[in-house]
Amino acid sequence: MERDKSFYRREAIKNSSYICGVVEGRGVIKITIVISHFSGFYGRPWTLEQRKHLFKRQNHLGLTTYLYAPKDDIKHRSSWRELYNSEEMMVLRCLVESAKDNNVNFVYAISPGLDIVYSSEEELETLKKKLDQVKAVGCHSFAVLFDDIEVHIANTIYEYLEAKTFMFCPTEYCETRAVPTLESSTYLNTIGKTLKEEIHIMWTGPHVISRYLTVEHLSRVGAVMRRKPLIWDNLHANDYDTKKIFMGPLTERSVKIKEVTSGLLTNPNGRYEANFIPIHTLSDWNAADRDSSPSKENWMMNSKNRQVTDEKSDAENREFLHNIDCNTETVYDPKISMIKAATTWIDEFVTPSPIITSLPPTIIADVAGYIVERRAGIWLRDLPKDHGVIRPEPVQADEVPPENIIQEVVPLEEPAPSELNSLVIEYSQPMETDQVENMEDEAMVEEEEAGPAETFPELVASEEEIKNQRLALLTAMCEMFYLPFENGPRVKTMFKDFTWLMQNASVMKRGFQEIETLDPLQSDWLVKYDGINEFLTNAIDAFFFVTQAPNKLLLAELVPFMFDNHGCCVVLIAVARWMMQGHCVDNPDDNMFKDIGSEEESWISLSGFKSDTIRTFSMTENSAKMFTNKIFLPLCMFCFDIRPFTMADAEYISGMVEVMLTDNQDLLHHRAKNFADRNIIPFLSSGAVHNFVCEKVDETGHRPVCYATAHSDGQSFSNYLLVHKQQLKDKYKGVTEDLKVGSTKLTEEYIEFIQKSQTPLDIEDWYPKIPQHIFEQYPAWVETYFGLDSSDAYPMKKVLHVISITLAMNGCHGYFLTVPIDDIERQKYFIVIGLDDLGTSTCQRFRILGQTVRTLSRQSSTSSDSL
Repeated sequence: MERDKSFYRREAIKNSSYICGVVEGRGVIKITIVISHFSGFYGRPWTLEQRKHLFKRQNHLGLTTYLYAPKDDIKHRSSWRELYNSEEMMVLRCLVESAKDNNVNFVYAISPGLDIVYSSEEELETLKKKLDQVKAVGCHSFAVLFDDIEVHIANTIYEYLEAKTFMFCPTEYCETRAVPTLESSTYLNTIGKTLKEEIHIMWTGPHVISRYLTVEHLSRVGAVMRRKPLIWDNLHANDYDTKKIFMGPLTERSVKIKEVTSGLLTNPNGRYEANFIPIHTLSDWNAADRDSSPSKENWMMNSKNRQVTDEKSDAENREFLHNIDCNTETVYDPKISMIKAATTWIDEFVTPSPIITSLPPTIIADVAGYIVERRAGIWLRDLPKDHGVIRPEPVQADEVPPENIIQEVVPLEEPAPSELNSLVIEYSQPMETDQVENMEDEAMVEEEEAGPAETFPELVASEEEIKNQRLALLTAMCEMFYLPFENGPRVKTMFKDFTWLMQNASVMKRGFQEIETLDPLQSDWLVKYDGINEFLTNAIDAFFFVTQAPNKLLLAELVPFMFDNHGCCVVLIAVARWMMQGHCVDNPDDNMFKDIGSEEESWISLSGFKSDTIRTFSMTENSAKMFTNKIFLPLCMFCFDIRPFTMADAEYISGMVEVMLTDNQDLLHHRAKNFADRNIIPFLSSGAVHNFVCEKVDETGHRPVCYATAHSDGQSFSNYLLVHKQQLKDKYKGVTEDLKVGSTKLTEEYIEFIQKSQTPLDIEDWYPKIPQHIFEQYPAWVETYFGLDSSDAYPMKKVLHVISITLAMNGCHGYFLTVPIDDIERQKYFIVIGLDDLGTSTCQRFRILGQTVRTLSRQSSTSSDSL
């Protein structure tokens, strides 16, 4: 409906008494049986420039409050008695003035409850003196955070400061902490009666991290507190698990709760750049008059271009894409709001960050996704093509033994040292300091010769098409990093459909010649496969988009999280392709994927894209270890593809070894052919169906980087080799007896090179003799090829993950592989990524390494995983 022409939504929000904004106070939320404090967070606080940028964003979005409570400001909490020095005061004044210039109410929080002596008048005077200092820089709003602060302290400080806004956080700040219950809590009833009625009391909801905030619950809270509670919303907080970020929309908070609360402050991710969508959707919620009606909830994204399902629905709903400048009645729909925010976010990626005065050295990753035609012609044609590899951050020396270096891809954030304080001019983001220069100095630049370039048709795309493609990538990314209790809707559907594919995989064993010969179940299988393939492709392409984005702060903060999910996507899509080729038997267990989201906070640690990937492959004993990157490997900053291969790929894959210190084409060809005869053809000829090649895919085309092939019956394969070796002896008789390759006479130097390249002239020495007991526990025989460098180390690990999963899906309970006895570095690599040393071959020329992959029940696997 139309408002009166005198109504201006922006002004109405600006002048509203409803408190809505952002908390920089990521809590010490420790998810165990009981979750404790939430004032401040372990990790780096936001920088001065980020905070100033936030104030501008809040002003634009109509979010009028900012609560300053970072745990890493030691003088806000642990050293609350200490006054700020002149430099800190200058920075604090700058923040307060910047907030004021942007119509944002700066609320300074202090947490003296750790050690304040309540009975001491001297302590009270010290607290007053500290807050007087903050007040002197222009701050007129304050908050006293809990840790058993007594009510009379809060009342006294409030009256003394004559604060514009004053907030109080109780010890019992959610229903699960109320003793014995919400209504009968002596503590809550006491503060409700005795705390000055002008003081806002903070509340997180039914739980510390509340999946739902309802009018009914908050009305009960208000009755106990004798006032409307002020919501401190931890929906997007990530301090309890810094390996996760949450980029989904504000949801399960009806617009109606504004009637029973005095405000809502979001406590978002510790990574500032990850908060674009949470903050923007909060703005839409704050500006809305009501929730979307059920008829509007059919606004969904099309499977092809992520647009609405039909034009009528599109036109009908666009009028509800509201903002604070819209002066008609508006509604809030989380799905619409997220897409609206993601559309705006695109510009942040393609524009260098505006929040730093000087850009750090450019670090461009060598990344590409799957669909080359689309990539070359549409959505990435304006991005740079430089190449490079970024090293992971080093771990603390005392965290692990020196002989077993462990590296988390997203390192656990430890409490900042006491000298770290964000109220200093020198404090900055990692990308703004010498760390960037060091990272660039240490970056391993991959020097390799590109293969022949493929040519692609020149595609012409409109600006709207490019925008829609990028929107598809960002929304896929956000659904993978959605909310603590759940993945995004399409991710949930993808995992449910993937499990269905596993349960019905054997239907693809029945061949068909034409699409018309598909039976209904095969047709259903392929439809679900197409949907899975499309979503995963977009998710992987999103990794490429972010790593190539000119905004390097976004790259620095998002890529460590996306790296993990990229590996999960590659494995998922490889396994799906393998099933489509008809190599898998049905999974007999009742493994239909279920949303494990729960109101209980203990479930939060089990949620997320990687966790659901682990559960999907829980028939594999080492599923959790496979997807937890605790080994010191380079972050392989290029997208790669893993697919099954056949005999037709033998020559293509063998091209990886055509790198020799010679220009003799006969020798080069012999080397590749020799490799195929020795390592690939015997597996494929003997019936191996677990064969996967990893390819780097970029603008130049596809290029193999590593591969693995596995015969599920190693004993049978060993017997096959007896015949195969005799065939090879006949084939290579001229080489072994005449020492000639074609017309080229082998020199002593080249013979020595052949021996050192682990392809001895004596064909009997090509293959190991495996002890019989190995086949009993590790029945599958695996062959691998990869380079020990930054380009291959991580992709090879993912290929072995795919091998392990597909073997387990077909009931195999273990595999082994062999490494020449003198190849120490390769042996170390396999041990580091989780294989066991099984001793040496009977011939003493090979080291045998293996891994068990036996099938476990989903329940036992899920409950025992340490995520």
